[in-house]
Amino acid sequence: MRSNLLPSLNFTMSAEGGYQCNRADDGNWSGGRVGRGNLAGTKYGISAALMAAVMGDVSSVTPTIMRRITDEQARNIATEHFWQVMQCDALPSGVDLMLFDFGFNSSKERAVKQLQHVAGIARPDGVVGQDTLFKLEHSTPASIAPFLSSNYAEQLQHYLGVSPDGAIGPLTLKAAVEQKAHGAMLIYALATQQEAAYRSFKNFSVFGRGWLSRLEARIVAAHHLLSAGSAPATS
Repeated sequence: MRSNLLPSLNFTMSAEGGYQCNRADDGNWSGGRVGRGNLAGTKYGISAALMAAVMGDVSSVTPTIMRRITDEQARNIATEHFWQVMQCDALPSGVDLMLFDFGFNSSKERAVKQLQHVAGIARPDGVVGQDTLFKLEHSTPASIAPFLSSNYAEQLQHYLGVSPDGAIGPLTLKAAVEQKAHGAMLIYALATQQEAAYRSFKNFSVFGRGWLSRLEARIVAAHHLLSAGSAPATS
């Protein structure tokens, strides 16, 4: 939802650090791979390669350029290159933040393909179009359920107030339908995909604890947006 852009940006920027430069990190090189382009560093989650795409020139991205990135500039880049590209304005409340923050932290294509997978797109292409939005809107608790791990199925059951056994059966599905928990189920389904992705990354042993901590915070923030979006309007 468009109204969720600011809180989503606030969450993502608060999770990102200042300037750092690590020669072994692909994101610190303007060419997107170790040894390609300039070793320029990252700031506020903006990689040197992304900055090269913004500037249109790999060779122009230097440590000085990266150090000069402001919070406002980082937010503008995140909005244009992630929020808008992934069509977050058109996504359900909470799902927008889950997609945006993971896409920014990982990659747009990976994040969108996960969303399409959960929505039932047969051949995910990493681009949010009308088919993806239609499938997402018309997904049901029964169609989303298989995409939840036992851990997140149990969290969903706590959310619904049913006996938490980590297995989504008829009683859980009935409660999900009655409580209109479509958005919550999507949040937990995306969390499942995102956790699996983090665990598959080659540097999980080094950064995994931080990635999973960010994921849990992302879920909490997404639930806040979901609750705010479903609250009745007051006069």
